[in-house]
Amino acid sequence: MAVNQNVQTTLNALYEKFKSDAVLPADLAERTSPPLLLSVSDAWVNAEKRVLVVGQETLGWEWYPGDYYPELKAPIENFSDFQKTHNGVEALTAGYRDFEFARKQPENYNSPFWRAYRSVRSALGEEVEGPETAVLWTNLFKMSVDNGSVYENASAEEAALLREAGSALLLAEIEALAPTSIIFFTGPNYNAHLYAIFPGVELMGFEQYEMEKTSMLSHPTLPVLSFRTYHPAYLSRSGQWGVIAEINAWHHNA
Repeated sequence: MAVNQNVQTTLNALYEKFKSDAVLPADLAERTSPPLLLSVSDAWVNAEKRVLVVGQETLGWEWYPGDYYPELKAPIENFSDFQKTHNGVEALTAGYRDFEFARKQPENYNSPFWRAYRSVRSALGEEVEGPETAVLWTNLFKMSVDNGSVYENASAEEAALLREAGSALLLAEIEALAPTSIIFFTGPNYNAHLYAIFPGVELMGFEQYEMEKTSMLSHPTLPVLSFRTYHPAYLSRSGQWGVIAEINAWHHNA
C-alpha cells in the first residue's frame, strides 16, 4: 500500500502544481472542462504489465456535491471552478475512482472507446470492471471545450493553449506511472498535437498498417511498446476493429 500511496502522492503534487500554475484566458477557462486527474490502484503499482490508454479528451466531465466526495461543497463544472476549489485535486481524483471507467453510465459504457478499453483489460487477464486495474486511462488533452471536442470546438489558438497547458502534466504522469505500454487512441486529427507533445517522435511500422494511420511510436519518454491508432469509434465504423486485437496480442505476448 505504501508504494501506491507514493505514486498517488507524486501525482497529486503534480496536479496541485498544475492547478496553481496553469493560465488560461478567463473566457476559455469558463468553457473548458475540469481536468482529468488520475487515481492509481494497488493493482497498477503491483502489476508487471501496466497499460496506459490515452484518448483524445473528456466529453463532459463535471462534478457536483454528492456521495462520491462528501467534502465537495460546490460544483466543479469548468476549469475556472477547479482552480477556485481548495480541495479540487482530491475531488477530481475521487471522481476518477467513482467514474469506474464508465461503469455507471450504460450508454457511455457501451461506446466503442470503453469497449476497446475493456478489451485491453481482458487481454491482460483482468476482470473488465472495477477500479483495481493495471490499465489506466488518460487523455492527450487534459480538458475538453464546450462539453465536446477540442478539435471541433476550439480555435487553433485555443487548442494550442490547451495543449501547452496540459502537455507537461501528461509527460509527468507518464514518468510517474511508468507504464510498460501505451496505446494512443487519438486519430489523425490529433497527430499535430501528439507530435508537439512528443517532439521528434518516430513512427515505426506495425503489422500491415500505413504508419500515418496505425504505428508504433519511438520517443525517449515513451515505453518500447507504444502504439498510435484511430479512435475506437472510427475503428468500429470502418470495420477496422481488428487492429485493437492485434495491439492487445503484443501486450499479451510481451
